[in-house]
This record gives sequence, C-alpha cells and structure tokens, in this order.
Amino acid sequence: MDSTPPVPDNAWKQVVASLADDGRLRLFGRVVVESPAEADLTTDDRRRLAPLLAAGIVVRDDAGSLRADHGRFAALLAGGSAPQQTGPERFLSDGRLVRSPKRLRDRQLVVRYLASQVLPLDEPVTELTLTKRLAERAADPVSLRRSMVDAGLVHRTRDGAEYWRTVVTEFDDV
Repeated sequence: MDSTPPVPDNAWKQVVASLADDGRLRLFGRVVVESPAEADLTTDDRRRLAPLLAAGIVVRDDAGSLRADHGRFAALLAGGSAPQQTGPERFLSDGRLVRSPKRLRDRQLVVRYLASQVLPLDEPVTELTLTKRLAERAADPVSLRRSMVDAGLVHRTRDGAEYWRTVVTEFDDV
C-alpha cells in the first residue's frame, strides 16, 4: 500500500531544486547506492541532506539509515498525467481564489464565476453580507466586489448599502 501523499502541481520544482547542487546530487547518489546512517555523514553532508529530506526523495528509516524514496518520483510522474483544468477552478484552491489571473479574459471569467457562487440572481444583500461572502473566497473581498460592479454583474443602491446580481453567467443553472 502506497502512503505517498497527494502531489501539488509544482512539487517537481522542489525535487529538481534539491538535486540542482552538485554536493546534494552526490549525496543523493550515495544514499541510493549505500543507504548510509545519518550519523556516518560529514557535517557538510548533513547540511546538504535537509533539502533532499524536504523534497521527499530521501527518507529516514527506523534504524536511522537514509534511503531514496522511489515512491516520490512515481507520485510526481502520476501527478503530471492529470488533465489540466481549463475553467476558473484552476485559479482556486478549495473554492478560494489563490492567485489573480494575469490575462484579462481569465480575470473576467473568475469574477463571473465567483459572482455566481456568492450572490444568487435577484437576491439583494447588504454590503457587509456580500463582503463577508467574498472574504470566504478571496483575500481582497473589496476589490473583488468592485470588479463585479465594474463588470456590470452586480448592481448596488446609490449609497452602496445593498447589492444584487441580475446578470446570468455561464455558471448559473437556469
């Protein structure tokens, strides 16, 4: 049974970076061939070991020996074969906006998606309620609310006390 945890999309970078140093690469080769005890390493090798352990390509066993974890490479390869997301979800993690898209078209897509998620059609809410809902989805709820208004997705009273959405997006079930 493989107990390897799920691999984030950019986890390969940590593995490659851990092997980008000649000293760490030699140490990794030694671990693969010899499985040395950590106590047998030089001070320099113990310093070089930390990035290899953090990348998950070297593990300690119960006896204190070091060994290469081939499962880490297998997990990276398996993770790389997953289909790429193409919708607004690729900018979200657990429903929360992780990073703002660079391209205008993608930003507009994310704004439409989040508007459909936090504000049902023709349901007036207070500014505070909308801001709280957006805060659950993004680090900057005020800018996101402004983007929704600027895009014409969300309308508000003149004093800004109440907001509602009247525009149907491709993410609405109507």
